[in-house]
Amino acid sequence: MNYLMESKAFYASIELNQLSTGQIALWHALLDINNQVQWQEWFSVPNIVLQLHTGLSVQGINKSRNVLKQLGYIDFKTSGNRKATKYHLLTLLSTNSSSNSSNNSSSNSSKNGSNNSSSNSSTLNKQNKTNNSDKSQATRHHTQQKFADDSVEMQLAMYLFSKIKENNPDHKKLTDSQRQKWADSIRLMIERDKRTPQQIQNMIDWCQADDFWKQNILSTAKLRKQYDTMAPKANAQWQSNQQRKRVYS
Repeated sequence: MNYLMESKAFYASIELNQLSTGQIALWHALLDINNQVQWQEWFSVPNIVLQLHTGLSVQGINKSRNVLKQLGYIDFKTSGNRKATKYHLLTLLSTNSSSNSSNNSSSNSSKNGSNNSSSNSSTLNKQNKTNNSDKSQATRHHTQQKFADDSVEMQLAMYLFSKIKENNPDHKKLTDSQRQKWADSIRLMIERDKRTPQQIQNMIDWCQADDFWKQNILSTAKLRKQYDTMAPKANAQWQSNQQRKRVYS
């Protein structure tokens, strides 16, 4: 399998299937793990590993993987003796290829028909522009998600806010609109930047304990923007702490 191509095909497909954030996180975790084991057809993953990668509960993992299986993204086999579940990633490239072929055929047919009549072509173009505009508005409306209080995005956003309040009890409260924007920045970190919820939480803990960064990371948008800048120092400190633990253990 090709990591990049499968990821592109996945995001092309979820525009139609409208997966939840948890389902998207689970698929990406399985893709990443399968890549690490060199693309085995069936590979075993304990629930605790998936919990760390996705931030989902065991129940959330079970629900998400059932949906992914029904939609043809994955297959899995469970064992009754508490062994790790075996997973199989289904390639999405052939599905997108046939879809593109169908779209190209439809596009060519439309172009040939328009060449036969200039007046009909003009009318069709106007109609297509109107339809595309409607679709664009619908897409923009769909992306304006409403995050529930128990969603991973909102929980991480409010976790950062609680740390900020600990450092500065006089910090202003967030409005409902601001809370949604904060949660959306977390969504972007998970979906676009490929950060796991655990990585995000670890970075929140680190930056709000650092004398310099706790004065600068005062929103999830700033957390996302400065993540790569902070990561080297955060990782270095983590490795140093691990070495100390080994020395004194």
